[in-house]
Amino acid sequence: FCRATGKQPLRCRDSWGFAINRFFCPYTNEAARALDAQLGSTGEIDAVAQEVLGAAAGPFQVMNLIKPRINLHAIRHLAPLGPFYAPAAGMVAAGEADQPFVLTPVTGEMAPERKRLIADHLLRGCFLPALQELDEDVAAPADLDLGARAALKFGSGPCALMDRLGAAEVERILAPVLEDFAIARP
Repeated sequence: FCRATGKQPLRCRDSWGFAINRFFCPYTNEAARALDAQLGSTGEIDAVAQEVLGAAAGPFQVMNLIKPRINLHAIRHLAPLGPFYAPAAGMVAAGEADQPFVLTPVTGEMAPERKRLIADHLLRGCFLPALQELDEDVAAPADLDLGARAALKFGSGPCALMDRLGAAEVERILAPVLEDFAIARP
């Protein structure tokens, strides 16, 4: 049916967020956490997402398209998965007010350390849920990556990107969130 109607099916088990929202929602939530922590502006965070993930549009631009209220609802739907999945304060404020994020222009070059901190937030928002999905047999790596590329317009899916970065770098990126939220290493 999916193919007959021009859709690309993704195999996944019935699970919170299924295959794609399971990492898309934490990715957008980590963008809001990075904004809450004043690591960068909406424009800077969007620019880092485009650079690091090859995303066609950054998380704030996408959230404005789908509406912060709807994104907040989807994030809240993941609450049974634990505290890491709880919505960021800025996400709650924008979603409950049903107000778009103000997209700021990027002016000048960002310091490499700020760019790395923002990238780490965005990547851990994708990597941790993707690894948990794999541990739970929710979906196969190829399906997660296909969904990221086809539905989210990422240049690379989370599994391919983790493979490219290597285990040591993925562990470095995930270490703070595993410790902060007392999450077992997936």
